[in-house]
Amino acid sequence: MTENEYLIGLLRAILHGMQAQELPEECSFEKVYDLAESHSVAGMAYYAAEALKSPPTGKLSAEWRQIRDKALVKDITQQAELEAISAAFTAGGIRHIPLKGCIIKHLYPQTDMRTMSDIDMLIDPENAAKARDIMKNLGYACEDFAHDHHDVYFKPPVMNVEVHRELFGEEGQEFVSAFSDPWSMCENCGGLRYEFHADAFFAYILAHALKHLDEGGTGIRTVMDVWVCLNSEMHIDREKALAMLEPSGKSGRARLLTELSDVWFGERHHTEQTLELERYILGSGTYGTVTNMISNKMEQSGKKTYVLRLIFPTFEHMKRQYPALKKAPVLLPFCWALRLVTKPFINWRANAEKLKMLVKK
Repeated sequence: MTENEYLIGLLRAILHGMQAQELPEECSFEKVYDLAESHSVAGMAYYAAEALKSPPTGKLSAEWRQIRDKALVKDITQQAELEAISAAFTAGGIRHIPLKGCIIKHLYPQTDMRTMSDIDMLIDPENAAKARDIMKNLGYACEDFAHDHHDVYFKPPVMNVEVHRELFGEEGQEFVSAFSDPWSMCENCGGLRYEFHADAFFAYILAHALKHLDEGGTGIRTVMDVWVCLNSEMHIDREKALAMLEPSGKSGRARLLTELSDVWFGERHHTEQTLELERYILGSGTYGTVTNMISNKMEQSGKKTYVLRLIFPTFEHMKRQYPALKKAPVLLPFCWALRLVTKPFINWRANAEKLKMLVKK
């Protein structure tokens, strides 16, 4: 048994309310912990590890327990902040939809078991400036505004919020037609807060997962989310959700993801296809790798085209970063030049890694 398999076994035990298998001789808790951290499931895995007859001990146990305890505190903080933001948006006349982890975490045995790096919410685009004022009044600093399909806010020490004006940016455009009117897929939950109907929510979770798979990969937590959704009290109709994704051409890959979730956390047996997907995901970490992303992009379009698009993004992409282009498309060359000057200083570590990988390839 590998550490990957053992980690999945720990998580499976929690989901099924069972005692986990003791650590096999060929595995080490140190490696299991490192893997759990890289896939953002360490806190959940510790619940299973600490219940073993021979649990991790010493410094490792203390560090692992601390991760779990921090997840508990962050979960309480995030949920309180979500309610505060939702109430403020309602008072300000902004309808909104909490997305992804905000909803999924309530399907787990305990909400802290499903960590999330930030709170994601969808609003109407015309309310973005009003939302910015509200977020500032709530103590948030606006770190990025109108440069992508979401605006980014931060409040010390741990609160990150992404307020989406659209569900998908340039990446994931193949799913836009399936979610052309997301509000029609929702029900009101009081005030101006809305939530997706079950099948639409699951279709969006799958679309978001596939977007990450195509970009650079995704991790164990994503596959676990899929299984948790399918086996929750939401009573999701898998076939209806998959049918919603057919216009994207990705429904087959989405089905494969659901099948892998059944292999890991249900009773399905591996196929060649699920084994291949498993190998890819287990090497990806929570949000994938730059190596995977570049390989996928160059496989789709070729190295020359990828590099060209990296330097000179499409007009649609540039409009999101430079709204002035909507009224004055003639400024596109000037915006490209401005981007070339400023881009290296934004997310410079990721950009340096991209450059390093391109040189290797």
